[in-house]
Amino acid sequence: MAQLFGREWTKRELLERVGDLSQVAGAEAFTYSDGGRDGLRAARVRSGGGLDYTVLLSRGMDIGQASYRGVPLAWISATGASHPHAFETQGRGWLRTFHGGLLTGCGLLNAGAANTDGDEPLGIHGHLSHIPAEETVVGAVWTGDEAEVIVSGTMREATVFGENLHLTRKITSRVGSAGLAIHDTVENLGFRETPLMLLYHLNFGWPLVSEDTEIVYAAASPVTPRDRVAEAGLSHWMHLHAPIPGYEEQCFFHDPVADSEGMTRVLMLNRARQIGVRIAYDKAALPHLTQWKMTGQSEYVCGIEPANCKVMGRSAERAAGRLQTLAPGEVREFRVFLEVLDGLEAITAAEQAVAA
Repeated sequence: MAQLFGREWTKRELLERVGDLSQVAGAEAFTYSDGGRDGLRAARVRSGGGLDYTVLLSRGMDIGQASYRGVPLAWISATGASHPHAFETQGRGWLRTFHGGLLTGCGLLNAGAANTDGDEPLGIHGHLSHIPAEETVVGAVWTGDEAEVIVSGTMREATVFGENLHLTRKITSRVGSAGLAIHDTVENLGFRETPLMLLYHLNFGWPLVSEDTEIVYAAASPVTPRDRVAEAGLSHWMHLHAPIPGYEEQCFFHDPVADSEGMTRVLMLNRARQIGVRIAYDKAALPHLTQWKMTGQSEYVCGIEPANCKVMGRSAERAAGRLQTLAPGEVREFRVFLEVLDGLEAITAAEQAVAA
């Protein structure tokens, strides 16, 4: 049943009290009509449980703005969510249209640093975030007494004489909840084996991110810094701080444990503001986790990034023997969940569950 305003409701009970479910929860498609976002298709989702977010249909079904009961959760970059026609594919051009947001999808042929794999130049983080979705569905559905808000669509990364990958993404929020689920299915529609790199760039910002914020999880092995800059911050990777002038980004590689069902959970907690988020994902499908700690001025963000690869780029993955591929006709599924933790009681319960 739908959990709304302190109690559970059957479908009939709820419909007795509203003219349409959109009165309390739902999703609405729209198109931006100004500036760099002109023509960008999107969908606004309201869960009915305080979670409000925008799915960028023209941007690989990334998630842009996100808030919980009016409190922002996501970092929004100075570039904003530009229309994909502004995308610069080479080198670090991706950064000119990196909107941040709650989710930026990276892949499908490269995730991480710009590099050259064989004779193929690959820009930073690939094309996924700039591929418009097709076959989009935006709305809410009932299954018995359970209602769910759904945004779904498909993206294709293809070229003549090359790859033909098809990604179907479904983003759902149960009505009355403070969470969302991302379910991705990638299929190789081509007739040759193709690299597959997929990274979920979750970008959390102020006021969730502050000097009172801590990252918590149960570790299966020690944290590893990406480079010498990160090595200098290794002793306090888990603590965030106020904006620092001239701060240089630090990236850390993590290995959280998985539970009996194969799920890994990572918490970002701000006890002073009594709010947090819990990120959960299938570790078998997404064995790598990168933390992007960027607490500079304006670029004040902490990224939690489950992936099927590390972030040094495809040529480095191939050299290390980690590069995943899809055979012709092969299908692979990925699931990522995010839930807001509201209040000290919820934060404490989540910590205890991670430690158990």
